[in-house]
Amino acid sequence: MIKRLKNRITAILRKEKRKKVSRKESLDILPEDVFLVSYPRSGNTWVRFLLANLIKRADETIDFHNIHEYIPEEGRNNDIINTLSSPRIIKTHSIYKADYSRVIYLVRDGRDVYVSYYHYRLKILPEGCTFSEFLRMDDHSPCLWGDHVESWLSHQERLSGILIVSYENLLSNPKAELKRMVDFIGIQVTEEEIIQAVHASRFENMREIDQTKGRKYNLTGTDEFIRKGIKGDWREQFTQDDIKFFNKREGNILIDLGYEESLEW
Repeated sequence: MIKRLKNRITAILRKEKRKKVSRKESLDILPEDVFLVSYPRSGNTWVRFLLANLIKRADETIDFHNIHEYIPEEGRNNDIINTLSSPRIIKTHSIYKADYSRVIYLVRDGRDVYVSYYHYRLKILPEGCTFSEFLRMDDHSPCLWGDHVESWLSHQERLSGILIVSYENLLSNPKAELKRMVDFIGIQVTEEEIIQAVHASRFENMREIDQTKGRKYNLTGTDEFIRKGIKGDWREQFTQDDIKFFNKREGNILIDLGYEESLEW
């Protein structure tokens, strides 16, 4: 498995190097930087809202047009990142990078991830593409969910600081998980401020902001960025063949993360 992982990660890294990414400025990574890392559709946007609502200016409302001013994205917002004071919180969907010394890694049940990713990308997928067909694609960006998770968790010992946060724990106790993150980052906030940030970042509020104000970056053309935000949605989408396929390709990662005790689910 380790050899397979290394070969796949090497191929992904080579693919990333071949991409022509437009960057306004290069980025010098600082020791105090905290990278908010996740596979797409794993809760990154929600956590950005939670954190941005803690550090925002008092007179500002966080939405999809200004969130990058507080929690910018590497590559897309390097010009903004270079103006921020430490500790800078930087969003990315990158696979493992050795120069990210402080990382909050968000992980979510891969079955729910693929369902959410399918609906997010539906408008740019081939017409009539079913979820089963989408699941079986091997060119998901930036890679397969399981490879992304393995790339980070297999390097935990090499990182001086990594905090694992599960999407499901965020759903069940957002205040406690947000407190863990701000302690890791080193932000001094009160319990009342955490409560207010959680309230402002509720899914109902984020969905309303998405629908009424739209997004600055809408690369897929999807009408709905904030979808359901629940766990277990995969049960409505996976067929028995999908379950068998997922288990063969990435089922072991579910077990490693504690989502299942065996492949019999």
